[in-house]
Amino acid sequence: MRDWPGRAHVETLRLWPELARAVSRIEARRDLFSGALLIGSLSRGEGDAISDVDLVAVTQPGRWQEAWDARQSLSSGALATFDRSEGTPDIAGHSWLTPDLVKVECLITAPGRMRLRGSAVVLVGDDDLLVAFERLPRHSRKELDEYAAQLRATDAISDIERAYGDLISLLRHQVRPDSTQPLG
Repeated sequence: MRDWPGRAHVETLRLWPELARAVSRIEARRDLFSGALLIGSLSRGEGDAISDVDLVAVTQPGRWQEAWDARQSLSSGALATFDRSEGTPDIAGHSWLTPDLVKVECLITAPGRMRLRGSAVVLVGDDDLLVAFERLPRHSRKELDEYAAQLRATDAISDIERAYGDLISLLRHQVRPDSTQPLG
C-alpha cells in the first residue's frame, strides 16, 4: 500500500488493520482489480474512533461482473455484509461490518463509471488511476445525512446497517461535537 499525506495518523486508528486487509485483498486480485482508491476523511489524513473506511475498488476494463461476483473475497470474516446498487451499470457498493465493529464501504466500479467527490488517493495501482474519474467537491454533512435519510425512507438498508448508523450518529455527538463540517 502506498504512502499518502496523513497516513501516519490513519495508522494510529483502530480501523487501520481492516484498511490494510481490504487493500491487500484487492491487490491480491490483480486479475480483477486495477487498483484501490481511498476516499473520504482517511484520504485527507483525518478520521477518528468512529470513522469508517471508504474505498473504491477499480476493476480491470471489461471485468466488472467478475469482480462483483468475487466481492465476498474482499469481506472475508465479516460479521455482516451489505450490497447496494442504484441501477448504474458497472458500479455497486459492497460494505461490511468487521468483528471489531469497523464498517468498510467499498464501491466496486469500472474505470470512470463514477464521480469522485473530495479527496482521493491511489493506494494500489498506477499513478494515473484517478485520471479516468470526474472530480467534484466533497459532500457536506447535511448532504450525507439527507442521502442516509433517503436510504432509510426507502428501506434500502438492512436492520443491522440501520442500527450501526444510529450508533454512529449518537457517538458523533460525543466524539465530533461540531459535526456540521463537510465530509468527503
